Amino acid sequence: MKRLPSLALGAAMFMAPLSAGATDNVTLILDWTPGGISASWYYGMENGCFSGQDINLTVQRGYGGSDTVTKIAAGAGDFGMADLSSIMLGKLTANAAVKAIMPVYSSSPISIAALGGSGITKIADLAGKTVAAAPGDSGMKILPVAFEEAGADFSRVKVETVDFSTLTGLLIQGKVDAITTYSTSAMIIDAAAHKVGKSVTTIPFAADLGVYSNSVFTSDKMIEKDRGLVERFKKAAACAFEKARDNIPAAVAAMNKSVGSMDEALHTTIAKASIPLIFESPNFKATGWKWNEPGVAKTLDVSTRAQGLKTEAKPMSFVLNE
Repeated sequence: MKRLPSLALGAAMFMAPLSAGATDNVTLILDWTPGGISASWYYGMENGCFSGQDINLTVQRGYGGSDTVTKIAAGAGDFGMADLSSIMLGKLTANAAVKAIMPVYSSSPISIAALGGSGITKIADLAGKTVAAAPGDSGMKILPVAFEEAGADFSRVKVETVDFSTLTGLLIQGKVDAITTYSTSAMIIDAAAHKVGKSVTTIPFAADLGVYSNSVFTSDKMIEKDRGLVERFKKAAACAFEKARDNIPAAVAAMNKSVGSMDEALHTTIAKASIPLIFESPNFKATGWKWNEPGVAKTLDVSTRAQGLKTEAKPMSFVLNE
């Protein structure tokens, strides 16, 4: 009987490493449906980026960046993808307790898509036209500032808010003059337009504004409760994007294996255009996966100006930069 304490101690010492190495089940909610840079997450899972950080990742589609911000703030997921402007505005207008932890697009691909031959080739050409966007669309949030900086009158634009799934059809059918999208997503729209003898013109207006776009974020509660998991997730995410960059066709194949029924050739073309954008940005070349303070400040300035908001919040209070 006197041996029991030492046996118990030995058992405890044996079991401790198992507990320390436990795997965390983590849910990531995208901003929209899988495609383009989203292939990175699936390829990262397939290549051990997440298991190597003791993370079992589940990816869910999103319904707009603003919706994803709301869900992460409410605890419906652990991490999310959204435009940095949506994250900032969620905090400012809805007290969403979230923080961006890692930039993905350090230069924004947010664009306007219009039919070729419509005469719309620059932002000012949208005056007097109808522009459609999905609810909570980040592009529509910053479009007024692009108008202002182009010396155009945004009040002359008729804005229609429609379901995301209807945007492409409305544009191709000529029921709206333009839609907000990403320069990379415009390739899908252009491919659909070509099937009916039409084409799409893309105006990448957000790149000229110098703002951040897609970002990984989480809740303040997660940062406070498990900072170690947040840091491991950032490392796994960086690994996933870097591996996808090195083998884009395989990354798209991994995404299709999980999602199914994807046009791999088309999505590979889109991914080849979108994934390199992550690494080609001057901000990324300067600071990598960390935040560039002038870029964060510019994003906050554009976001608040576009919505007519004023804030005393410091730009870097919206991001985690460690």
